[in-house]
Amino acid sequence: MNIKKLILCLLGTLLPFSVFSLERLSDSTLSRVQGQSGLTIEQSQLLNIGNLSYTDDGNSLNVQGLRISSQTDINASSSQKYVMDITTDGALSVKTTINPTQMHIDGIRINNSSGSFGDLTLNFESITNFTIRGVSTGGLEGSFTTGISNADMIWQTNGHAMSFNNIAFNASVNNFTFEYDAIDNTKGFTRTGLALGMDNFDFSFSTGALSLGGVSLGELSGDLALSANAQVFGGGRNGVEGLTLHSQVNILSDPENYVKFTDEGNSLLMGDFSGFLNLTNLTLDVESDHLAIGFDQMDGAFNAGKILIGDSSRPIGSIELDFEFTDYIDAGNNANNRYNRLQLYPGIRKPDFNAMPTQIKTYAENFYSGLLPTSEGLSMATQWNLANAEASYIDDGRRVVFSGIESYGSADTTIDVRDQKIAIGMTDLKGSYSIDGLRVGSKTAPLQGGAELLLSLGVYQAMDFDIDGFTEITAGGVSGGGIRIDGDYFFSNTNIGLSIDEYEEGIWATGVEYDIHLRDITFDVESDGLEVNRGEQWSTMDIANLRWGDKTSGRSLGRIKLERFEQNSLLAISPGGAGQVCVGASATSEAACGSGGGRWEDRGNQGMTVALVAKFADESKGVGDSAGARNRFTWENNRNESSLGEYDNDSGTQIIFDNYSTNDGLGTSDDNTYGLKANLNIDVYETKVLKKSTGVDENGVVGSLGEELIFDDVARDSYTYVASPNASQKALRPLGFAVQGNVSFKELNIDAVQLKHPNIPTPQTVFYGVVMQNLNLTTNLTATPIQ
Repeated sequence: MNIKKLILCLLGTLLPFSVFSLERLSDSTLSRVQGQSGLTIEQSQLLNIGNLSYTDDGNSLNVQGLRISSQTDINASSSQKYVMDITTDGALSVKTTINPTQMHIDGIRINNSSGSFGDLTLNFESITNFTIRGVSTGGLEGSFTTGISNADMIWQTNGHAMSFNNIAFNASVNNFTFEYDAIDNTKGFTRTGLALGMDNFDFSFSTGALSLGGVSLGELSGDLALSANAQVFGGGRNGVEGLTLHSQVNILSDPENYVKFTDEGNSLLMGDFSGFLNLTNLTLDVESDHLAIGFDQMDGAFNAGKILIGDSSRPIGSIELDFEFTDYIDAGNNANNRYNRLQLYPGIRKPDFNAMPTQIKTYAENFYSGLLPTSEGLSMATQWNLANAEASYIDDGRRVVFSGIESYGSADTTIDVRDQKIAIGMTDLKGSYSIDGLRVGSKTAPLQGGAELLLSLGVYQAMDFDIDGFTEITAGGVSGGGIRIDGDYFFSNTNIGLSIDEYEEGIWATGVEYDIHLRDITFDVESDGLEVNRGEQWSTMDIANLRWGDKTSGRSLGRIKLERFEQNSLLAISPGGAGQVCVGASATSEAACGSGGGRWEDRGNQGMTVALVAKFADESKGVGDSAGARNRFTWENNRNESSLGEYDNDSGTQIIFDNYSTNDGLGTSDDNTYGLKANLNIDVYETKVLKKSTGVDENGVVGSLGEELIFDDVARDSYTYVASPNASQKALRPLGFAVQGNVSFKELNIDAVQLKHPNIPTPQTVFYGVVMQNLNLTTNLTATPIQ
């Protein structure tokens, strides 16, 4: 693409359309004109464009049915006012007032595609001020402010709409630059392009509601300050035309920066932002049936110094994220290449149902039923390669780092709006991720265990997976606003790292097939935290081999099959960890704790509490889609070996714990209110670490059995072993992931414990009617590097 032609086209579109219909003024009109500086243009505009095309290497992106009109009457003109002046320093000053206006697009297509991306409507009014002047070295510079109010943005597909209502947006740029002197050599030749810069881009935004069918999912608001530079060049990744962009963005450190989601007056807030984002070779090309977007590298850092949930003024803590997405090219084998690419297709591209696993095929067919090749929506083909990431959680100044996060994969996705819901279909998602482990205290501290704590949230340390899944999102939580989800998912060809080291050695679940079904899952922000209510959930995880060591050659414990059926379970995350706690004894005061042989710890005001309530339902409770669902645990071993390290399922001996469930012990009136509860108070805190033997450790430090590891100073780079540390030395103990956990239930029933031999079709009952009651167990766990 000729970049100069692009500039001329853009400038042409900025001219008020009234200049193309100038009229001669009468003498009476001229007699009322007074001599004043500047120029005022008042414009009325009713614009209808049948088709507006952007063509790239012969392929067209077509914006169809573009209309700009009055908000109140689409057949009436909108009105604008432009006031222009020259300032004392020679700059052009323009103030633009746009009265309530509607911009509408009937559809966006690629070439003559049968489907479109849907139609878009934007209602708004605004006031904008900008100044612009030339600079002696060439180019332009200036500043601007803008305020958009009473705005609505509506995306509609197939007659159903999602809307952002009552949008307000205010922005200012102290100084921007616009020059034609950027140089790029990444394509193997030199090209010149536009250089854009903004010193301080400060903006705030709010939405009255994000709505589906008139019901609110919640409200969004925020305030951010950025500085940015961008370089724009003609020519994309494919062909000779297209666009290429490099950019460098800094999030300016400001305690007033924030983003907030509000649900029925309760908010989830992240604030005190800082960070940066760099993009290299972001390209845009129009292909024969899609928009192709890609980048070579994206790296950055994001820091949020404050996180608040509900009406609490006590932060959970702060987070930091460092990441790098970059393309990986294997010169020896192109099959190993990994890219960061996004292809956007108009309409809905249905998957090949016959190529899908049978366990999810029927759900997929039902999900896409009624959609045609002409249906509106968005389809995407995605590839990603996360080369490395570090995620830090900071609690009262103490840091824990999830280190060595890597991920890659590809997926096909569709998105459309249906009757009061957003429908997201995800097929052929093939990928992998892994977390090396934890570092506590600093980003360079030794790796250690502790990532297993994520298991309580259903997050594994590593996973290779193929996923097909279908999600419907509706507005409204347990009460009022919020988010409600229904979904069906199937994992195949999956390996799960349950507890592994940075060399991927440990405990692996391999050859996993995992189907999950969610109904009536709601997300709400409450006054005391974030709540996820699981209306109904049933699943089957079939693990072909539970291995110790390597995921392909480690010794197998056998096959594990876990079936789960829950109704009205709950996950809640709230601010604050354990606070003051007695470790090693049961006491509520420091004196009593010491007398009981315990260790008193004040873990501070920050941290978080994760509360889980699992209500295991009896098989008789399943109806409709969940009919036949149950809670059952099966362990099978002594199977026939089909090949080295691989075994035939259902060929060995099985022990089965069938139809286990929780209840409150109330007989026929029982409604399973209590369930199985697990409360985890999570903090980062100094931890007592004892030497396990006398002599020299792996780092050459000498110590005796039972002595404590104490760092020499706050840098925590070196340490010694101390027999009886004083108070100041105790403050230099190793930092660890400190978790106080409590597990309890009123009654857990197991209908039958059974044995099944391979030559007997029906399991034989060993025990019938096992009942366990009134468990209440509290424990304190810490994770520190092994010494």
